[in-house]
Amino acid sequence: MKCLCFSDSHGSSYGMKRALSMHPDAEVVFFLGDGLCDFDELIYDRSRMWIAVRGNWDVNGILGDSMVKKTDSITLMGHRIFLTHGDMYGVKYGLDGITKLAVDQNADVVLFGHTHKMLEKYIPTEEGGFYLFNPGSIGGGFGIKPSYGVINITDSGILLSHGFI
Repeated sequence: MKCLCFSDSHGSSYGMKRALSMHPDAEVVFFLGDGLCDFDELIYDRSRMWIAVRGNWDVNGILGDSMVKKTDSITLMGHRIFLTHGDMYGVKYGLDGITKLAVDQNADVVLFGHTHKMLEKYIPTEEGGFYLFNPGSIGGGFGIKPSYGVINITDSGILLSHGFI
């Protein structure tokens, strides 16, 4: 199962539209906040599952006709994926808060944004370990090339990677 992951579009849906056209086989699309109004333009394509959380800049917190939560989770192919923007867990100052969240939620993958910096980190534990994954910023800006995440979930495990627009 192929999933795309976006965060921090900050007023532009162009990068998400471009990435979606490059990955027509993506079945699930995650949005990690700071641009819900940009993501809202896309969710009417019913050929994919759309899952979003709101960020610190998403004042109204509305997507379609529903209020969007600050955190959410889903289990795909037996893997628990937890989503947050990251601001509530201090991700700009370190990974301790988001790491504790992963352990507390028994997550296999924690998806987060907020920093605009790509990250893929595996943290081993006695129970098997988990991934912390930040797709970067699909909106780019401030000298940052727009980026997104690709998550491939197979019977063999999880493969994470980044793409660029």
